[in-house]
Amino acid sequence: MTPMPDLPIIRIKNLVKRFDGKTVLDGITLDVYPGETMVVMGGSGCGKSTLLRHMIGTFQPDEGSIEMFGQDISRLDENGLNTVRKKFGILFQSGALFNSMTIAENVALPLLEHTDLAAEIIDIQVKIKLELVGLREHASKYPAQISGGMKKRAGLARALSLDPRILFYDEPSAGLDPVTSAEIDQLIVDLTKKLHVTSVVVTHEMDSAFTIADRMAMLDKGRMLRVDTRDAFDALRKTPRDQALAMPEEQQLIRQFLRGDHEGPITRRRAATNYAEDLLGGPIEDILQTPAIVSTRADGIM
Repeated sequence: MTPMPDLPIIRIKNLVKRFDGKTVLDGITLDVYPGETMVVMGGSGCGKSTLLRHMIGTFQPDEGSIEMFGQDISRLDENGLNTVRKKFGILFQSGALFNSMTIAENVALPLLEHTDLAAEIIDIQVKIKLELVGLREHASKYPAQISGGMKKRAGLARALSLDPRILFYDEPSAGLDPVTSAEIDQLIVDLTKKLHVTSVVVTHEMDSAFTIADRMAMLDKGRMLRVDTRDAFDALRKTPRDQALAMPEEQQLIRQFLRGDHEGPITRRRAATNYAEDLLGGPIEDILQTPAIVSTRADGIM
């Protein structure tokens, strides 16, 4: 694990986000340190993608703060935010390549937009970035001509184009076969070591998470349940069932998620949902008290 210095490169304090009155992030606090790989994990709908969007400045918090490189990005104007964005790269879940451009042109685009480098220097930079991800010989191909795993690699090369200090990954293993997923995981590990970048990876793929993480953060229903080292989470994952039953329910929930068990607090919580309420859209008592048909005739008229 990478030794952690005193000052975080990302500091999130008491982050709250609501949509239509519903709290999606509920007081999230998280520090990410330079050079480490932080994996943010949790089930579908737990808020991890919303948290990522706050870190890249797409969403603004309702409460709390998000500091990056010592600046509260939630207080920056668009120009200030764009300056910060040049210091980080993003690998989107789909790769998000432009289909009308070759792989090389996709990687060159940020350099053309945000630097004054000469064309020959940009060409060299593109080749270096494609070599890092093993795609230099595919530079002239279009996205439609390459596999899903190669698209992820190309997206990563583009994310590296401006030599970022932070890399954000949104479900990097999504939609990939196990072998390709393992290759992407190893690429993340190698690039983090070679380039000394800080990585924040949002995923629910546990094999991937335990391969790449230095530390891990577990979200559930918009709350931060636990932030700890990979080894600490691994010890919880390997806790025998008889010992796990004596743990607090929150720890049992984390253990179930890490292991992918079909029994535990997560499945009990889902089973406890009242089917009739879900089907009819409200508490069954209220529904039964509301007439299905209301007469339109005036009182007393037959």
